[in-house]
Amino acid sequence: MNSVTSEALEVRLVRLERSLRRARWGLFGLLLLVVAMFLAWYGVGGIVQREIRVHRIYAVDDSGTVRVRIGQDPAGADHRMSPVSGVVLYDGTGLERGGMATMANGRVALGLDAPTTPKGTARDRVGLMVDGKGNTMFMLLDARAMPVVMAQGGDKGGNLQVSELSPDGKQLQVRTLAVGGDKQSTEDTGN
Repeated sequence: MNSVTSEALEVRLVRLERSLRRARWGLFGLLLLVVAMFLAWYGVGGIVQREIRVHRIYAVDDSGTVRVRIGQDPAGADHRMSPVSGVVLYDGTGLERGGMATMANGRVALGLDAPTTPKGTARDRVGLMVDGKGNTMFMLLDARAMPVVMAQGGDKGGNLQVSELSPDGKQLQVRTLAVGGDKQSTEDTGN
């Protein structure tokens, strides 16, 4: 049998106690490191950040098609009367179908677009706009992009217009209702 002296047992016990203390301090340090990394990753305030700055955010569907864009028009986007910044909605084919945005010309607009139009025809079908001076406009257009209903407001009052395209498509009959009276007019469409 092995016989171990009490002196040897005491030396081993001291070493074991020292090793246990080191392990405890190491575990405590590791715990502090994990807490510090957690706070650094998520921020002291939790996972909610106070501010995120980006130029554009694109939301895509499961097939990768862009369905929503938040931000300003990309450079070179010249299909508008004025560059916009806001929320733009797209259909499943990636075609722009509407949005809400501010424009470089001072306007803010909410619009809904048709999916397809004849070449050279605007796709706008419903629009709500406030210009840089505070004047307002609401407009409904038919499938040929001709105004059907338009309401306008400004510093001198407002009016409501209803329109109908002649059967040959060459003239637009317009009736304008205002507080001062109503009037009818005929406009050439250029067709």
